[in-house]
Amino acid sequence: MSPKNILTMSQVRKILVDGQAEIVTQDAVIQPGAHSFTNQDALNAYLVETFAARTQLGGIAGSLSCKGKYTRRSVEGTPAVTFGNPVLDTISSANGTLVIGGRTIDLTPLHRSANTPGRASGAGGGAVAFDAPDLKFKGIVHDAEKWALDDGSYVEYRIRSGRLGFQAWRNGPSISDLGFWDMGVGISVWNTATNYEAAFINAINYMSVDAPCQQFLAGGTGRTVDFNGTHVDLSDYGLLAQQPERVAGVCMAQWHHRQFGDLVTAGSGCLGYPNDFGTITFPPDWTPIVTVTNLNGYWTDGSPRNAVISVSRRSFSIDMSGFGRPTANGTIDDSADITAIFPDDKIYTGQLVGNAIRWSNGSQWTKVVNTVFDLNGSWSDGSPWIAVISEGPVALTVDMSDFDRPNAQGKIIDSSTITVTFPDDRAYTGNLISPRTIRWSNGSTWTKKGV
Repeated sequence: MSPKNILTMSQVRKILVDGQAEIVTQDAVIQPGAHSFTNQDALNAYLVETFAARTQLGGIAGSLSCKGKYTRRSVEGTPAVTFGNPVLDTISSANGTLVIGGRTIDLTPLHRSANTPGRASGAGGGAVAFDAPDLKFKGIVHDAEKWALDDGSYVEYRIRSGRLGFQAWRNGPSISDLGFWDMGVGISVWNTATNYEAAFINAINYMSVDAPCQQFLAGGTGRTVDFNGTHVDLSDYGLLAQQPERVAGVCMAQWHHRQFGDLVTAGSGCLGYPNDFGTITFPPDWTPIVTVTNLNGYWTDGSPRNAVISVSRRSFSIDMSGFGRPTANGTIDDSADITAIFPDDKIYTGQLVGNAIRWSNGSQWTKVVNTVFDLNGSWSDGSPWIAVISEGPVALTVDMSDFDRPNAQGKIIDSSTITVTFPDDRAYTGNLISPRTIRWSNGSTWTKKGV
């Protein structure tokens, strides 16, 4: 691996406010940071500089929001111990040691407790600790098996080999006078190529400072959201600082086009936490608005050039590169109305009429459909899972992630015939039968869902 592809923790973190940092890794490779300090004050100063940590009664504490997984390697590319905790992975050597004032401290006993289900990627990362015999089957929820721990700290949903995990953790001070602790709430997916489409955490720490069980925002902000990812969490840490007694949080995720939500907690005391979280209500913009025509695909203004619209939940982007213009972005207002912002022009509203968009400046776009019906959209084979087809002027892409299968590629042969190559299977020919059916050459059929 080229050294230029191995990053420092400072390159993937953003200081949000005093005491709180956001780490966005997305499968990055991180190199060990400084791991030898003249004394405790030097270590504290390093954490203040790197993570905006704050001093607290002779110790130090801070908050993190993490998105994505990572692994550690040396600058030369040699694999290093990956704790899955950004603080430990920043202050330890490649073999997991920390030096303070000439004293070498082996941090590797913290390796298992430091890993949430998804921060660490690769062999030995995250999920192994949660293949636990204490997990109990709780039933079927939205076609997924639900498993959970009785203490309320962990909930897992299983679809085939894929896993979606909601976890709260509280690791107390350990390794004698180092006094390191960390705690938080996280959402992860693993053993699958199917990311969550959206994830949201609302979490509270409970710590007795001036009164019992006072509330503090977990992770510094108390809330975080992520889209199309594999891991997100809110966490807090400290060295020789007071640790909250409990953390609790609501986790919500949209995965395999299904919505899952649970309250998880870890710690002791402060048992009134369930009253601080109301009924789990998913963000309304996670539910798409079904439009009278499917916006995804190619659109023409009557010239040979095309704009390409891509929808994500209730928003969309418009690739205007065919016109030599920057990408536009917009929102779906209702089933027949949209608003788009063209950065090199202005804001326009659009009305959907049939296969056309009538813009507020009097212009009109017409959808490019080269088959007997529009292939763009979701397709069902009769199972609970869907395939998503994206149709271009000639080429096709079939997103098979809901089946835990790789994307397929194809092309339009004529207005009623397509061919698609599934890399984990073979090539099939599909006959298009109005109004909304594909009959494949292996005898199976797909039916279009929605418009």
